[in-house]
Amino acid sequence: MDVIPIDVEVDKIMLRVKELTQDEKLMLENMKKNHPGNMPRMRAHAILLSETGFEVQEMATIFGACRQTVATWLRAWEKKGVCGLLDKHRSGRPRKVA
Repeated sequence: MDVIPIDVEVDKIMLRVKELTQDEKLMLENMKKNHPGNMPRMRAHAILLSETGFEVQEMATIFGACRQTVATWLRAWEKKGVCGLLDKHRSGRPRKVA
C-alpha cells in the first residue's frame, strides 16, 4: 500500500504504488467493477494502473483529471488503504444529476 517516489524532476514527482498483494488486487478489481459510486471505481482503477507501471500524467489523461488529483488518490491509498479511496460524507443536499 505504499507509494514510492521513482524519479524527481523540477516541479514534478512521478509516483507509483508498491506491488499489490493478490488480496489487494482482487479487492480493487471488485471495487472497480461493482462499487455504486463512480469516483471510488475510478480511484481503484488508478491504483491498479499505477501498479502496472502507468505514470501519474498518463492516468490523469485517461481519467480526465489533473495530475495532482491522481497523486492525491495514490497518497490516500498509501495512508488509508481502500478507505482512502472512498468518498467522504459531505454535508448539504446531494447534487442532482441532469
